[in-house]
Amino acid sequence: MLVYLQVRFSGGGDLKLAPQGFCGVEKINKKCYISDMKHHKFGFTLAEVLITLGIIGVVAAMTLPMLISNNNKTEVETRLQRVDSILNSVVKLAENDYGEPKYWDDASPQDVLKTYFMPYLPGSSFVSEAFMKNYKVYTADGNKSFTLNGGYASGIKLKTGEIIQISNGINQTSGLLQIGVLLKQNKTGKYVSGKDYFTFFMDMSKGVVDVKPWAEHWGVKSCTQNRDLLLEQCKTSIGHSALCLMLIECNGWKIPKDYPVRL
Repeated sequence: MLVYLQVRFSGGGDLKLAPQGFCGVEKINKKCYISDMKHHKFGFTLAEVLITLGIIGVVAAMTLPMLISNNNKTEVETRLQRVDSILNSVVKLAENDYGEPKYWDDASPQDVLKTYFMPYLPGSSFVSEAFMKNYKVYTADGNKSFTLNGGYASGIKLKTGEIIQISNGINQTSGLLQIGVLLKQNKTGKYVSGKDYFTFFMDMSKGVVDVKPWAEHWGVKSCTQNRDLLLEQCKTSIGHSALCLMLIECNGWKIPKDYPVRL
C-alpha cells in the first residue's frame, strides 16, 4: 500500500517536522536503511550457529550408538526366532516323507542338507565346502577362531539370507545333529560367536530342533541353573555359541540385559 503525504509550508512552520513525516512514511512502507538496521538483530550469529551444531553433535554421539545397538538386537532376535521356526517346520515335513529322524538313513553332512532340508526350503541355495571355508568365527573376546566349514561342512543359504551349516552327519550313534547358523554375511568374512553365529541342535530321538539338549551335555539343565556358567561360556568359548542361544531363547527370544556379547 502506497501512502502519499502532502506537506505544505506556510506561515514559517518548523521545517524539521518534514523529515519526521517522511520517516513515518518509510516505516509504514516497511523500508529499512542501514542506519536503522544497526539498532536491530536479524538471524543468528556465527557463534550461535556453531554452538547449536556442537550441541546437536554431542546429542547424536550419545544417542546414535544406542540406536544402532538396539537395531542390532532386534535383528538378531528376529532372525533367531525365524530360523528356529523354519528348522522345526522342515523336520516335521521331512518326517512325513522319511519317518522319524531316529530311523533316517546314514548320511554325510552334505547329504543331510540335500535330502532332509533343501527340498523343504523353497528359494534356498546350496553353499559348497570351498565357499564355506572363507567364513571365520571368533569368540566375543577375540581369542579363538575357527573356519565355518571345519574343513568339510557344507551349507544352505535361506532366501532370507541366513546360512545353515551341518557339522556332523547321521549314523547309528547320532544323538544330536549340530546345526550352525550364520545370521547374515558381511564383507570381511569374520564373524563373532553369540553375535553373528549361533548353534542349534536337533535331537534325533525326538525330532525337535532345540538348544537345551546340548546345554544339558554341559551340565546346564534349565534356564535358571548355572546362569553364571552360561554367561561366561557364551563370551569365551566358540563351541558354546549354543549357550549364547540358550540365554536368548530362555528370555522369550529377547536379548537379556546381562547378555555378555556386545551387539
